[in-house]
Amino acid sequence: MLDRQGRYLSRITNLFAEEGVTATDRRRILRGTIHSFLIQGISILLVFASNWWLVRSTDTSSYGLYVHIFNWVSILSVLVMGGRDDLLLAQLPKYIVAGEHSRVRRMVRSANRWIFFATLLIGAAFIGLISVVPLRSLSEHRPLFLISIAAVYFSGCLSLNQVILQALDHVRQSQIVEKIARPLLLIVFTGLYHLSVTRFDSKTLVILGTLVSALCCAIIGAFVARNMRPYSPEAPGAPASGTTAAIEATEEPENHGQKTTYFFLISLFNLLSTKITMLILPLFATEADLGIFNIAYRYADLLIFPFFLMHSVLPQLFARHSMTEADYTRRLYSESTRLMTLIALPLLLINVLAGPFLLRLFGPAFATGYKALVYISLAQFLFSLFGPANTILMTQGKEKHSAMAVLIYVLVLIGSSWLLVPASGITGGAIAILISSLVYNGLLNGMVIRFYGIGAPFLAFLRKRH
Repeated sequence: MLDRQGRYLSRITNLFAEEGVTATDRRRILRGTIHSFLIQGISILLVFASNWWLVRSTDTSSYGLYVHIFNWVSILSVLVMGGRDDLLLAQLPKYIVAGEHSRVRRMVRSANRWIFFATLLIGAAFIGLISVVPLRSLSEHRPLFLISIAAVYFSGCLSLNQVILQALDHVRQSQIVEKIARPLLLIVFTGLYHLSVTRFDSKTLVILGTLVSALCCAIIGAFVARNMRPYSPEAPGAPASGTTAAIEATEEPENHGQKTTYFFLISLFNLLSTKITMLILPLFATEADLGIFNIAYRYADLLIFPFFLMHSVLPQLFARHSMTEADYTRRLYSESTRLMTLIALPLLLINVLAGPFLLRLFGPAFATGYKALVYISLAQFLFSLFGPANTILMTQGKEKHSAMAVLIYVLVLIGSSWLLVPASGITGGAIAILISSLVYNGLLNGMVIRFYGIGAPFLAFLRKRH
């Protein structure tokens, strides 16, 4: 039986394997991808169960308003993090390999302090802005935004510490809180509250969502505290403080400020790329349309999961391998891209063939989102097809070019959404997402081909010949 399973695994591996990738890195990719796949699979079920439960427990407009509020929570939490998450992911593996434990501790503490004070400043500025300036779809919901500011801190803290665990090579723990605990606790909290009321309004949903974020923040904080113990000065095998200080004194200071700025812009623009259409929709469509679009987007996000599965492993690997090993990095890139595409293709077929049935699970009105589901699914599939070009740029000192690419992505998405949403509603918004995804992924691949001669396997003919 074991021999048969081994043969099956070998056959699957041969579909994406690239000659020259070390067995150690391949094991890391496979192990991290399998663990992430299992966690993401459970997460998908829980996320759809929680959304189905919320839709069924309230009306479509209240659900759409809840989605609108937490879209802004996501944006504000990225502003609060200020790029510290990507900086930690890029720097902590290097410090760990070098045995610089004091730098690991200092960066982790500093980033968590930043989250708290940045929330106070940015939250106050946001509430002040929507209180003084009458902004459509914002000012009229000021009471809900006041409640959600706490969720901004908890969401930012959760995301930051999730990245810290990933950088420390605790991939499973980094995902389990947000991907499993968060939707599960939302179901539990709303289920308990449902015992006393029959229907939820948007205020109740925002309060319950904030409480869930607070509990998840506490859980992941405990995980980080436990996994930071090996990097304490008293830990067995930790470098002596004098030795570490000597190492740091001989190094040239790194320009973390500039790196953080670019990482922040990349994170902000990436988030905006997932929210822009849903932020524009309320200006031209009803809140019910926003709720339908959100469910279609949720199903389409199945296609981005293979890309994120690999992202739980690849940044650490690319950060460890210098671009002087360009040939090896190309092999690693090709192998991971093939694996992403292999996983994403069946998911694309499921959305295209079973989309109407999947949407009607949320109610007859949601079937109108099928065209949007197909277009967004194709847009998300492009991320797997083109591969992790952005990861290479961000881990090899090309943050400026990555930021430029994602800025163009957002500008194309804003322009195309503004043109297409008023005329075609949620379908127009989905087409805008597809257009901008094609532009963005093509631009990223053009950059890595130009700089390193590395690109997606199906674009091999464009690589430079060295």
